[in-house]
Amino acid sequence: MNSPKQLRLEINALRASVEALRETLLAKVRDTREPTWGIGRDCAKTAEALHAILKSQVVPDCYKVAVVGRFKAGKSAFVNELLSARLAGENTDPETAAVTTFRHGPTVKAAIRFVGAEAWNGLRQLYREDPKHIDAHRIKMWESFDGKARKNSEGEILETFDLPMLEKTYIKPGGHTIEIVLDKPGDRKSENTFRNRLKEFTSGTRPHHCLVTSIEITSPSLLLDEGVLLVDTPGLDDTQRFRVTLTEKAVEDVDAVLFLTQSGASYGQSEKDFILTLLRRGTVKQLIFVITQVDKTYDQHLAAAEDNDEDTEPLSHRIRREERRIRTEIDATLNELGSDDSPAMRRYREQLGVVGLVFTSARKHRDWQDGKDVVHRIHHDDPGGIERVKSQLLQLLSTESRLALVAHNIAFGAKSALDDLLGVIANRLTALRDIKDSEVAEQRLAAFRRDFESEREVFQSSTESDVAFLRDNLADADRRNALIIETIGLLAERELADFETNDVGKHWRTRRSGTWGYMHDLQGRVANRIFPRVQQMLSDMTEHFAFFVDHFEKHLLTLSESSRELAERLELGATLPFDLPKTLAGSLEKSLAAANDLIAAEEQRIVSFLDDFVSDEVSDKISTARVKVSDIFGRGTTINQSQEVRLFYAEVKRLLQDALTTHLNQRSGDFGQFLAAEADGVPRKAIAEVQATLASAEQDIKAAAMARIGGEREAFARDCDTLSLAIQGVKASCSPFLDSAEDCVSAEQVPSPLMGVSVAPSLPVWTSDASGREWIDEIQRGATTIVERFILREGDTGWPFNRLFPPALLAGCTRIALIDPYLALPHQVRNLKEFLLTVSEVAKPKEIVVFTSETWAEGNGANVAIAEEIGKDLFRSFGMNLSIEIDHTVHDRYVVCDHGVLFKLGRGLDIYKPAIGLASHRPGSRRVRRTEFDIFAADTWLKQHRQ
Repeated sequence: MNSPKQLRLEINALRASVEALRETLLAKVRDTREPTWGIGRDCAKTAEALHAILKSQVVPDCYKVAVVGRFKAGKSAFVNELLSARLAGENTDPETAAVTTFRHGPTVKAAIRFVGAEAWNGLRQLYREDPKHIDAHRIKMWESFDGKARKNSEGEILETFDLPMLEKTYIKPGGHTIEIVLDKPGDRKSENTFRNRLKEFTSGTRPHHCLVTSIEITSPSLLLDEGVLLVDTPGLDDTQRFRVTLTEKAVEDVDAVLFLTQSGASYGQSEKDFILTLLRRGTVKQLIFVITQVDKTYDQHLAAAEDNDEDTEPLSHRIRREERRIRTEIDATLNELGSDDSPAMRRYREQLGVVGLVFTSARKHRDWQDGKDVVHRIHHDDPGGIERVKSQLLQLLSTESRLALVAHNIAFGAKSALDDLLGVIANRLTALRDIKDSEVAEQRLAAFRRDFESEREVFQSSTESDVAFLRDNLADADRRNALIIETIGLLAERELADFETNDVGKHWRTRRSGTWGYMHDLQGRVANRIFPRVQQMLSDMTEHFAFFVDHFEKHLLTLSESSRELAERLELGATLPFDLPKTLAGSLEKSLAAANDLIAAEEQRIVSFLDDFVSDEVSDKISTARVKVSDIFGRGTTINQSQEVRLFYAEVKRLLQDALTTHLNQRSGDFGQFLAAEADGVPRKAIAEVQATLASAEQDIKAAAMARIGGEREAFARDCDTLSLAIQGVKASCSPFLDSAEDCVSAEQVPSPLMGVSVAPSLPVWTSDASGREWIDEIQRGATTIVERFILREGDTGWPFNRLFPPALLAGCTRIALIDPYLALPHQVRNLKEFLLTVSEVAKPKEIVVFTSETWAEGNGANVAIAEEIGKDLFRSFGMNLSIEIDHTVHDRYVVCDHGVLFKLGRGLDIYKPAIGLASHRPGSRRVRRTEFDIFAADTWLKQHRQ
């Protein structure tokens, strides 16, 4: 795996090579010696495509990584150890009251930026008009320091605050910046001076932080040198709303989130809300849970064991215990929204299930770095776990960051465009060589066009009917959605009810001060409660599109087969290079890939912006309703006061219900139209590809005739060879971003048993302890000849289980053993269920036995119950017996068939990324993780299949 820094260098090199090739293609277009029948127009088309790719795929300046957590989660100490420099304050007071960004630089230097005078005066005016407005909280906090002094624990005054003087010093027109420089890196006194000076502007115990807009610190840290921009944020549970808002804004558009939670501490509501927000916005895949201060909880365990005269547990056992607890709390975060087993809830459970957990101790890491002896290490080679965090973070940035996505998109787009151009060149050169009679070729192509037209009309009529059927289904879904939206509205009311209960419960003197009716982050809280229901509503609509795609594939296959038969009958292949089935297959692949990405993005966009359903008009109406009752305070009884508050909330409830209903109806309707438009475009794209192929064939015939007349064939061939070499060079530059391993070979390049076999290196043999399973050991020892290899590239599609386990290799077996230690999480159990169904339908074995680790039975026993239900279904449908056996020695991953075939599974069955969009309904559209499948056979199987 490349480091993030290396990835950046390589993607910039790729951009440069693509741009250089684009200039070469444009030069080809401008070359006056280029024959009119040449490839100039195709080069221009490819150059335009490459330009569009480079223009749309902008390389981000950095990898943005946010550090988030509650107060006292140890964020500052963690950041210091992550950077190998003590730059952030680590006192028990809130020391991160402003967003602090760490960037790579040759020296340690802090740049502190302050609010401009214009913005500051605007905040003051807002505070006078609406003191409870969230943007005015900065001024409220500022004024809370008026007349106060900072004291030590003994009550002695350490510092007094002259607010007018501070404003005069730091608030300037247009903004103001000061710098603090670490004079002597490595010198503790100098470092302490730097931190104390910086603390003046970061500590929540001083008013200075209210004036700060941002702090940027440069450091020569090796982690930052990878291009990482580390963002340290205020605590999630900060009592000051404006500081929480800073945190929420800091995690927008990030490449990774390091979410810190203190060891031994349970989740608070602020943490749950944050997790749900990431889940809703689709960025949870970029999340790493970091459990801090493991040393403190283990010290507490040791002390308690000593006090009670009990045996102590190893640190590794305590970590394993806490990991299970945290996983349970993560699951509970989503279960609070609903315990149903809808596809949307399964999707979100899978996303949470694959979130990485890393246990750390800043103290242990610091002691280790200082050369001290560290007992009770988290890892033998990484006592504090910090190096594990760095490793996991760098891996995530190299695979899931914005830059990784840009790299893949440039490589995939450039390779696709260049493959098309190479196809044109190959066909043109073949035509020049093989077409002897251009007139005959023209006649046969014209006959093909004429006869193919009737097939095209049938195809078009069928697909138009399917699109119309889809539109009807989406219209029906839209009507059903109206009822679903009403239910969603009831869920939203619960969040509003919490605000109402809180405000009604306040004493009237408190309400008199105006501290009520300000429903801070109501939209976000509503969005986090309803988003699984909204996602399921969208997913149900996407399922109709998937049904359309299934039919479209059949129509396209029929059209492809008809074109093949027609070309053979006209002997078209003997006359000119022509492969319409390949064109149609490529069109399908590109269309489905594009549709999946667009649908997934549209679903995510709708769910992400659920917290934007209150328009300015509705917000103004709510403010007006609040003003109506603002003058009742100070008069009447508490009962009257409460009644007025309830009346206010009744009005707000009506306004918000209308706003949410309108928003969701509009969004679902727009989504239905989007799906219908996508469906309408898929067959048009296929026909357009056909027309382009036919037009290219006509150009090939023309080229063959003109080249023979002008005698330019040899010169043209030399130019094409030169251009092809340049194209192949750029394609080679794309390969590292697309291939899953160096020097990898495709499945088609691995010798089959009928073409000569290659002998695999010896395999590690897993031996079953269970009696009657000797056949597994025998197959493992005997199946050493490789018959096929599948290499799955990161993010590839088109790998359902029925492709990975080909029917031809399963046929004839009566017993199958699956050996996989990781089958505990919900998505892993789902994969197991799909695997069992696939092999049962194909091979119809009498028995399948699954060997897995003890994690299978952990938790509430849900896996055991699911397996029992699956076993009953398989027995009813196929007469097959299923058994699950626990074996702590399970390590490697295999599928063993008793007729002599063995599948060595690189990642076991856990090969799919969480499915979104169309992929939720089409296994072939799911994206896979990087892995390899090697298939081996015993001599007995090989002999039988060679006959």
